[in-house]
Amino acid sequence: MARIMGIINVTPDSFWSGSRVQDKTTLVERVRQMISQGADAIDVGGCSTRPGAVQASADEEMERLEWGLDAIRTEFPDILLSVDTYRPDIAERCVREWNVNIINDVYGGNDDMYRVVADTGVQYVLMWPETIKEDPVSEMMSFFKERLQIMEKAGVDVNRQVILDPGYGFGKTLERNYTILAHQAELRKLGLPVLSALSRKSMAWKLLEITPEEALPATVSMNTIALLNGADWIRVHDVREAVQTVRIVQALKANY
Repeated sequence: MARIMGIINVTPDSFWSGSRVQDKTTLVERVRQMISQGADAIDVGGCSTRPGAVQASADEEMERLEWGLDAIRTEFPDILLSVDTYRPDIAERCVREWNVNIINDVYGGNDDMYRVVADTGVQYVLMWPETIKEDPVSEMMSFFKERLQIMEKAGVDVNRQVILDPGYGFGKTLERNYTILAHQAELRKLGLPVLSALSRKSMAWKLLEITPEEALPATVSMNTIALLNGADWIRVHDVREAVQTVRIVQALKANY
């Protein structure tokens, strides 16, 4: 069965206000709710990567993560925990001090990040952050093949540690986002788990001319397509609806 990663942002400026938390009490209650609704993992972000955002400094990001991870690990010591960061030093500290299980890197990593992944043994979400050529599916596959070879040379156990994320919304036009979603099953050829992060993304609300607050039904539709096209993980703001989506797709596949 596909697994669900619930989104928590300890930031003041992430693109959807419903994902933001600014104090420990609210954070603990939000995580407790997500777990009770069926989240398999919690993904914590301390630096907004929405288009146009002024990125927090490393010190600001770490300060936010410190209180957030402290609160979560104190209350939920066994929850599978992911941190959304592209900074290798922050990733390493999160793994070593808070036993973070997954590093979710939206920029596709670099040599320093791959060293951290190899040294700590943490699972790593390798995201494709952009598209340039006319054939986005071919470019996506080439990007992943090249990066996986680099990671193997750096000592990463690719088959055990790496999860692939096609990077919906990052550096991609509206049309190319939907091309990738339609062909996401191509990633299965690489033999690694796939994570789809589509929740309330602009590819839905720009197409439908709505707001992120109105994009839950569209998110359910996109997640359904992603699951049918081979997603092993879906990263979401709304866990209850995601659990229902996974169960329906599972029932469909079981009876196909």
